[in-house]
Amino acid sequence: MRSWLTAVLVVVPAGVLVAQPPKGDDPPPIVIKPKGAGQPAAPAAPDDPPGKLIIRPRKAGTVELKEKKNPGVDTPGSPKPAAPGANAPGSPNPGSPAPPAPAATTPRPGAAQADGKPLFDYWFVAAVEGKPIGYLRWSGREVEKDGRALRIGTKEQRFTLARFGERVSQFGEESTVETADGEVVVTSLRQGLGRNQMLALSGVVDGKTLRVTGEGAAGGASKEVPWPGGVVGAAAEPFLFKGKDLQPGETFTYKTYFGQANRVVTVTVTYEAEEPLALWPNTPARPLRKYVAKMEPIGSLRLPAATTWVDPGTGEPFMQAFDFPGLGGRVTFLRTTEAAATAPVTNPPDLAQVQSIRLDREIPGIHDRGAVVYKVTAAGDDDPATLFAADGRQEVKNLDPAAKSFELHVRAARGPSKDGEADPAPGPEFLGSSFFVNWDNPAVKKHAAAAVAGLPAGAGAWEKAVAVERWVKRNMRAAEFSQAQATADNVAQTLSGDCSEYAMLAAAMCRAVGVPSRTALGLVYAPGPGGKPILAYHMWFEVYAGGRWVPLDATLGRGGVGPGHLTIATHSWHDEKTLAPLFPVLRVLMARPAVSVVSVGQ
Repeated sequence: MRSWLTAVLVVVPAGVLVAQPPKGDDPPPIVIKPKGAGQPAAPAAPDDPPGKLIIRPRKAGTVELKEKKNPGVDTPGSPKPAAPGANAPGSPNPGSPAPPAPAATTPRPGAAQADGKPLFDYWFVAAVEGKPIGYLRWSGREVEKDGRALRIGTKEQRFTLARFGERVSQFGEESTVETADGEVVVTSLRQGLGRNQMLALSGVVDGKTLRVTGEGAAGGASKEVPWPGGVVGAAAEPFLFKGKDLQPGETFTYKTYFGQANRVVTVTVTYEAEEPLALWPNTPARPLRKYVAKMEPIGSLRLPAATTWVDPGTGEPFMQAFDFPGLGGRVTFLRTTEAAATAPVTNPPDLAQVQSIRLDREIPGIHDRGAVVYKVTAAGDDDPATLFAADGRQEVKNLDPAAKSFELHVRAARGPSKDGEADPAPGPEFLGSSFFVNWDNPAVKKHAAAAVAGLPAGAGAWEKAVAVERWVKRNMRAAEFSQAQATADNVAQTLSGDCSEYAMLAAAMCRAVGVPSRTALGLVYAPGPGGKPILAYHMWFEVYAGGRWVPLDATLGRGGVGPGHLTIATHSWHDEKTLAPLFPVLRVLMARPAVSVVSVGQ
């Protein structure tokens, strides 16, 4: 079984830092706590009419199933009814793991009969190092459409985490529609992005191609994905282990659609052993079969192996665990009751603490310095020298393959350099309007025009970009950590967010005034807990001016960046409707890097 990282990936933030509102004209410092508290973003309300379940997209050739739905049932964000007897004497407290009901396919009381025949309905409590963070509901049912039997499998995830002490709610859902013999015909992915904004993508299988389209905020987005035969959907996946008679060390493989990367990947599963395991408090150990699944690399990203424990007779999954530094350690999904899985999260891990990298010493005035040399050790990566970008501003030197360490030489950039060779001219993707960097709308155009209004008629690309950086810094409200990766048009309406929203809006505004742009993902120097310095994950933007790609940071508004910005990767976001451009950051997180300061230049 593949790792349930499809659920985890949606909560890893691209950026965590913001700038405090400046005092007068003084440049603001990088800080790790907003001046005001933002409100957790609720997922967008579904726009489907009552009485229908739409299997997206609603276009010719798609599947549309009619059903009657009970109010408040199965609606993301609606209160979940407590299981009968959940608070009775002797029963577990809400939030405590408890054995699931013996019959997993028994419909819940009050479930609409029009839901079709239930196949399974699993509730898993998700936890990091034993601390609950939310739940994963994995369900399947069989329905009939025009005399054709279809199966619908759905994974719905809701996590509550913290960022700098502020609670953040994240929602995601993936589903497939399959024929009775397991052939996938429709895919669907929904993911919370910004305030009241949802990314909704769906695909229709047409022979050997998955035709992916968007709806709502992603309307007009389309892409064709190669679709080999034998892809396993969410309704068939829980039954992969049923009837397997493997010896320890033997393997099997299967294909699955990984929606976060919009591609089909191969998963290799190894059977390890049968072992007794007590899953819930005050219950005896039971024999379970232990499998380890590894997904093929996605570019340079290797997701961690996931261990799944299943019932030897039925093959039903009961627990899965994997190491994930991005959330602070070992993540587990434990099968339990609905009441326990959906209980309120009381003490979520703080991503700002678990994702930051501590430095060995302070660098006073780092953003005004000329250069810094860092030593990076990344024992968790097979090719550490490629973790960070190599460009005109930073360079990897003195690689020690045995120690998996290297020096990263980083220089300041405060305008187009006249030294060295020019960068290649950017392609049209750095000026085009895309799903995330969507500048071709009234709100972004209005802000862009206001930003450059005071410039002379002959102002060049650099002058326009600096004006945009200054406008975004002065007009954004740096007090919103609940957004995952809002699109530029959404940010233009709210004018709030963290560094990722600053960067998206600034990049879009630059394109609106004819300046090629892209976003940069990396680390930035900042004060940490107790005043000790850290490198925190951050996003800024770059523009092509004077024959060079030059960085700017709208959370600072200083007309460039110093050597405290360490670039991991850049991206145009062209033709991109997923969060795959964030994968290089995920790779660095999983490498567990240690960073120290070698030298500081003026």
